[in-house]
Amino acid sequence: MTKVRRWVTHLVVPAVGVTMVVAGAAPASAALPAESPKSAPSFAGYTDKTALKTEGRSVVDNGALPVVDGSAPPRRGGTTYYVDSVGGDDTAKGQSPSTAWKTLAKVNATAFGPGDRILLRAGSSWSAEGDQVAKEAYDYTQWTAGQPTDVAGTDPTALLAPKGSGSAARPIILSSYGDGAAPELNGRGVVNDVLQLKNQEHWDISNVEISNVTDGFDPSKFQPGKNQGLLPGEENPLTGDLRGIHVQAENSGTLAGYSIHNVFVHDVSGVMWSIGSTGLDRSKRTGGILFEGLKGDAQTVSQFEDITVKDNYVANTAFANVIFKQFSGMGENRYKDVEPGWGDRAVGKAANDGTVTADPDWRPHQNIEVSGNYLTNRDTQYGWDSLYLTSVQRATVEGNVIDGAGVSGIEMYYTDNVVVQNNEVAELETRVNAADSNGIDPDRGSTNILVQGNYIHDSGEGVLLCGFGFGSAVVRYNIIQDVDRNYVNPHGDSGVNVVYNNLMYNTQRPVKNNTVGFFESSGSASSILIAKNAHYVLNNVFVNTRADVTAAQFRAAYPGVRFSNNAYYGPQVSAPGEDPNAITADPRLGGNPETDVANAAPVSSSSPLISAGTTVDLSAIAPGFDATGNARTTQLPLRVDFSAADVTTPPTVGPASYRPADGNGLLTGMVMAQDGHAVPGATVAFDRGATITDARGRYVIEVSAGKYTLTPSAEGFEDGQGVKLRVRDGATLRADLTLGGTVDNGR
Repeated sequence: MTKVRRWVTHLVVPAVGVTMVVAGAAPASAALPAESPKSAPSFAGYTDKTALKTEGRSVVDNGALPVVDGSAPPRRGGTTYYVDSVGGDDTAKGQSPSTAWKTLAKVNATAFGPGDRILLRAGSSWSAEGDQVAKEAYDYTQWTAGQPTDVAGTDPTALLAPKGSGSAARPIILSSYGDGAAPELNGRGVVNDVLQLKNQEHWDISNVEISNVTDGFDPSKFQPGKNQGLLPGEENPLTGDLRGIHVQAENSGTLAGYSIHNVFVHDVSGVMWSIGSTGLDRSKRTGGILFEGLKGDAQTVSQFEDITVKDNYVANTAFANVIFKQFSGMGENRYKDVEPGWGDRAVGKAANDGTVTADPDWRPHQNIEVSGNYLTNRDTQYGWDSLYLTSVQRATVEGNVIDGAGVSGIEMYYTDNVVVQNNEVAELETRVNAADSNGIDPDRGSTNILVQGNYIHDSGEGVLLCGFGFGSAVVRYNIIQDVDRNYVNPHGDSGVNVVYNNLMYNTQRPVKNNTVGFFESSGSASSILIAKNAHYVLNNVFVNTRADVTAAQFRAAYPGVRFSNNAYYGPQVSAPGEDPNAITADPRLGGNPETDVANAAPVSSSSPLISAGTTVDLSAIAPGFDATGNARTTQLPLRVDFSAADVTTPPTVGPASYRPADGNGLLTGMVMAQDGHAVPGATVAFDRGATITDARGRYVIEVSAGKYTLTPSAEGFEDGQGVKLRVRDGATLRADLTLGGTVDNGR
């Protein structure tokens, strides 16, 4: 087995480069509780998502989720209750399939306890009754001339609202029994929530199908009542304050323990009210699955923790597929510091080294995992996001397929310590009244966001670094391909963003001025790429394959930007002068990543990318960056790259390393003078031949596994001493070589 190499903790640009170091110790992140997680999410490389995409599309196209008997989580000491919409009887005991209850009203009237199970029979279905679209049911604050007014809404209605809480060891289970299609719950748009939990904790939900679409609603056309439907009363009358699964908390303190897995939530005809028109609280809270802290008395905060949303299918739900929200109290006053401020970071700040100054009122939801889900809003013009994380701290988003949406595939707003990795995000398209259509967006007030090992393609934009107010993100080892406008769009105010070891690969004609916006801001670069909003762009590969594009754009000539050791290749792609170690030769990649993401790796040992990168140490250039809120794993050093190969030192430029042929290994390193300067054009002799160092003094030799002696020589220097080493099959071995003293050569 190849020994795993740790990420080296210094940043040195070889040869004529500069060392980029920011002094200072790494402070704590934003107001973390004492019980920080003991471990951080690991990264083992990108995994193929074809099977999940195929399965997800099949579930959505067939409109049914198959379930099998016995797939519900096992009983843990409580009582199992059975519900059968066809053969059940509410007067029966309900504790066996032969004595099953019939209606959800019976379930709603029962208080359940730890270990209990509620099992719905496969093939059963229940629909809400009524003909009026469920409208807003929500308490909020309205601010006028600086004065708050409490606005009380009605209680949200629900089709299924079982009572009770489980315990950490014995959650209450809602699932299915029998073989066939998952039991179906249809809200018909006449209830606010199909499945509702309020001030309840420790629930495990699986094996159900849920929809909440109004009769006659057409999702294929955006048809607001007036003014783009941004305010209550102006929306399409067939849309409402609607959700599939709604977990809400009010005056409850901290609630914990939620697992939602293998559910199919689809077709929710929710309203599309905007932040600009209705405020942070009332907007963007319709969709498939919503966790939400409510206003209550505005004195007692409610927070969720320990949430898993895993292996689900969520499709065509307005506004988003999965949402996390917290009450703020802003009313229509955006970005103001008003009470209680639980859902915003209005007075938070981030410095250009990533150091965060916390908002003392912010009360985010904690410890969240969203993984293995198939999410799509492809077939609804009312579907903007797939995943919308607001007021969240310490979350992991990994292994998901986002297969078409509107504004953003994964959007983070007022978040901290979020790891987004190993996701496929594709086919984001613009929606009416929305400017964005990006794959991943660390948006306003989002700090310590780590975006790594994702495949983003066929989108309006790739990664939008939209840190308005402030923000900090690290974007590394991703593939971004074929976006209409900007591959990486810097668009924040202050903080730090480090963009390194990504592949940006274009095969299409760009929409914006026929220019490939590899690193281009949609705002005013002169006011965004400033010293207090630092951007480091390192070790990336930029490739354009289209001969008919006009240009490629790199916003490098600004005081807040540092480019180094990037590779630039293809028609109209020119390295900016601000990159002191630009690589412009053919990178010798495998081909189009659309055919196979493995093509992101070099296929020849003669690739100029191999070991040509600068080693990136986040603790030096962004010492305040803290991906997890856990001091022991704060920087999350990478051990493998996009393709699960060992990260070498120095690293290969781009997201994936070269893999030697079977039976071979790779020797690489620098030839240096005794004063430490790299020596280009030096000879490295070895047992079976010799090679010459490149312009940076770098050499790469592919050899069969075995023992070797390397000896450096160069004009004007005495030969260096030979270095003996052993190369193992498949391994890359770093060996820096030092020449002897200088010689006069008779001059």
